[in-house]
Amino acid sequence: MTGDPFTALQTPAPAFAEQQAADLLREHYGIEASLQPLASERDQNFLVSSEGGAKYVLKFANASESAAITDLQNQGLLHIARVDADFPVPRVIPTKDNELMFDVGSQAGAAHRVRLLSWLDGVPLQHAQGVTSVARQTGACLARLGLALQNFEHPASDYPLLWDIRNAGSLEQLLPYVDDADLRSLCELRLARFRDVIGPHLGTLRCQVIYNDMNPSNVLVDRDDADRVAGVIDFGDMIHSQLVNDVAVASAYFCRIGEDPFEEVVELLDAYTDILPLTEDEIAVLPDLILTRHLTTVMITHWRASLYPDNAEYILRNEGRARKMLYHVTRLSIDDTVGRFLDACKHGAAREAAT
Repeated sequence: MTGDPFTALQTPAPAFAEQQAADLLREHYGIEASLQPLASERDQNFLVSSEGGAKYVLKFANASESAAITDLQNQGLLHIARVDADFPVPRVIPTKDNELMFDVGSQAGAAHRVRLLSWLDGVPLQHAQGVTSVARQTGACLARLGLALQNFEHPASDYPLLWDIRNAGSLEQLLPYVDDADLRSLCELRLARFRDVIGPHLGTLRCQVIYNDMNPSNVLVDRDDADRVAGVIDFGDMIHSQLVNDVAVASAYFCRIGEDPFEEVVELLDAYTDILPLTEDEIAVLPDLILTRHLTTVMITHWRASLYPDNAEYILRNEGRARKMLYHVTRLSIDDTVGRFLDACKHGAAREAAT
């Protein structure tokens, strides 16, 4: 893995006009449609509503994203469609010339990859009302994704991504952007533990291409049944990394402030290991990896909000919760948490073996 993981997150997002996007859609896909901007961290996306009633997502990749990385995302989605055809993820729509993407230049002279994906209907989990718990379904979905991607290989999959937990050691240079002294001290402690204890151990664990972004913005629930997962979107952080990192990312978003912060995480792990068991070595580092994901969210969002103040609200949407969880979970016993996770994972693995 070579390159600078900071580049993609400090390169401005594309800024194509809606009319230009509509013209490109007509030219390359033969689709007449109205377009609506969608929020994005580093790309530019439009909801496409065609005259025929079909919906799509038109995506303009960040200028820092190479064609190889965009192809990684396309090929990953195509692979999932082949090996688990019923799994609800976006489908890649080819152009009139049967291409999966094409290049377009911006006024600034940068090249951007453009592609069209199918639209998945549903409500992002973070906006859903009346949800009681989808932790088990989320764990099962993540495990299915892990299995679907198990044999997927791509030459660009080992690119440097700052959101990859493996790269947490690189976050040290972002400490000056954390202006709260107490929070900065806690970040320093977590970074030191990752550098000295967790990071070296990660190198011994199994790796594969992982989804790497199971957060409430990307999990869709059914409009009529908020307790049913309807799909998973946004494969922009897909990467070759440790499998357990995928579980840590998802688990971080199911931690809760309160007497039992891991109640839903245990449910997620139980369901995940029904389908894809974890090893004891992977489970042993999982609590620290969950904390590392909270740390990553806090530090990257503070930095990026300073770079793009106009988009700060979107960038910081998960920061407050991650900050609270970083303080809250740090106070808990790692050994006790590992023991609880082991019990949950053994329960799931035992039930899987019995069936």
